[in-house]
Amino acid sequence: MVFAMTTNALKGMLRDAHEHGYAYPAINVSNLDTGIAAMAGLEQAKSAGFIQISVGAAKQAGPTGDPVEGSIILGRTLRDLRKAQHVPIAIHTDHCHADMVDAWLVPLLRELKVLKDAGEEKIFDSFMFDGSHDEIHDNVATIRRLLPLVRDVDGVLEVEAGGKWGGMEDGVADKAVFSTPEDVKEIQRTFEDAGLTADDYLLAVAFGNAHGTAVVPDLHPELLSEIAEKTGERNLYVFHGGSGSPDDDVRAAVANGVVKMNVDTDTQYAYTAGVDGFLTDANGVQRSHREGKKFFDPRHWNAAGRKSMTAKVVEVAELLGSAGRAEAVEYRSVLDPVVA
Repeated sequence: MVFAMTTNALKGMLRDAHEHGYAYPAINVSNLDTGIAAMAGLEQAKSAGFIQISVGAAKQAGPTGDPVEGSIILGRTLRDLRKAQHVPIAIHTDHCHADMVDAWLVPLLRELKVLKDAGEEKIFDSFMFDGSHDEIHDNVATIRRLLPLVRDVDGVLEVEAGGKWGGMEDGVADKAVFSTPEDVKEIQRTFEDAGLTADDYLLAVAFGNAHGTAVVPDLHPELLSEIAEKTGERNLYVFHGGSGSPDDDVRAAVANGVVKMNVDTDTQYAYTAGVDGFLTDANGVQRSHREGKKFFDPRHWNAAGRKSMTAKVVEVAELLGSAGRAEAVEYRSVLDPVVA
């Protein structure tokens, strides 16, 4: 069976996670091999999840470095890979900072609308705008501008609130701060004005997170529940910077409303560790043109990288509580009909 990943299906997945207290792995990928590894991990874990690409991955995926072109090339590849899976998988564009909105996200959404109108099957299911580095009025102004474009392609929007984040991602580095209920409320009002409820979008807030590898993340997951209580909305929270976080903090974040956790650094490390281990075991033979083909052939070391990354994705799904849920009857009931 192949799951039909419509907008209603994606929103149903998110509601189910919130109501049953678990979260989905959201795994960043950059090419065919990491895409295969990530989807294999979700499949092995019997977990739904997100496969997502950053602007850096999009630039690398195309022959000219154009992130719009690269997004469509890599997105189509992931869409076709998904057809071989038996768990629900959403394809997502990750972390579009404000300075890339008009260079990446807006033209991508417009191109996707052209493709949709021409009859092409949907490529992306959700899109992320990161306005956390903007003042709140600029953040919500961009959200208002993006919402009709996202609606035109039947997508779900993920946004970020409040201050700056710790760590580094796509060349942007900051010291961590914490989101405020006031900023979150402004974002909530923006969606309400567009006729949307808290079940219709994803919200990332800063609770001590660090993008990339945190030195020692100062996480306060209880802030998530406090914001929900003070704003009167339950919020479908996203945990950005999940890599390297203590397991107890991850579980606490999920208990406080997180339904999606982004993982990039940990899976990158796992992939490269698999390749490194394979070449270390080759003991230098890979440098021999005559004798080393079974080691220098990229198909072999890529396979080792895939295997290691897949195992890490399974581990993440188990930590988040999503493992095994793709086969549950009550889980399937929130999804649109599947296609045989």
